[in-house]
Amino acid sequence: MASPQVDTDPIVSILNQIQQRGHSAYTIFEDWVDLMLYALQRRDDPYLEIVDEYNEARDMDHSQGERTMDLFANAFGQLQKQMADTDADILGAVYEEYGMSSDNFGQHFTPHNVCEMLVEITHTVDDQPRDDGTQRAVTDPACGSGRMLLCGGRRLPEAVFVGQDKDPLCAKMTALNLCFFNLDGYAILGDSLTLEYRRVWQTTHSPRGGAVRELDDEQIQTLRDNLAPEDDTDASEEKSEPAKLVAKTGSVPDDTATEQQSLTVFQTEDI
Repeated sequence: MASPQVDTDPIVSILNQIQQRGHSAYTIFEDWVDLMLYALQRRDDPYLEIVDEYNEARDMDHSQGERTMDLFANAFGQLQKQMADTDADILGAVYEEYGMSSDNFGQHFTPHNVCEMLVEITHTVDDQPRDDGTQRAVTDPACGSGRMLLCGGRRLPEAVFVGQDKDPLCAKMTALNLCFFNLDGYAILGDSLTLEYRRVWQTTHSPRGGAVRELDDEQIQTLRDNLAPEDDTDASEEKSEPAKLVAKTGSVPDDTATEQQSLTVFQTEDI
């Protein structure tokens, strides 16, 4: 598959416009990701805490549509448009283009066409469904923005996709991407080498679009127990069946905003 033609300029220009108002690039990108994630979960309190940080008197001088929160919403709209046009990891591409990648931490994401090639040559994703009806699991222990999982999702959308990264921003981007692309999965914040699970977001596929929620401590422990390797191979295989993981941690509640509904929530929030 040829690498998709990704145009991040409309989004990056909006974020640059916010940066010119005296905010750091990292804070802007992190807040944008958090705003989207909170909007999708309908978590009003942390959402409004971020809104308050940008509701300065000087920001109110801008006309409607040009206030900082309006710009964040416009960037979200552009993100959804670009994803619909390209079926690509636009969020990760914006992360790189906006200068968030780091030589010190190795935050340079694998290009889309390389991800597609790796899915092909490693046979991570098998097109044939299982005879027993259980879901397959596709995992990435250093997932970045979840790009490799998204490529696997094009081949086998009914699988469960598990991504883990020790960078909080990467884990959140993976959660958003799994939700945007309507995939069942888990985005885990923690070091995969030490089996660390600091936070976990679960995404659920539905005909209306993806949904996302953050798991509580008990649900995280249940997920960790089921994903942790065991000496007994048979026990390990039984525990790691993704269908059982979804059943034990629970599906996303019906009142959680779907990805299609979230843009309206994001734009019409009383700020």
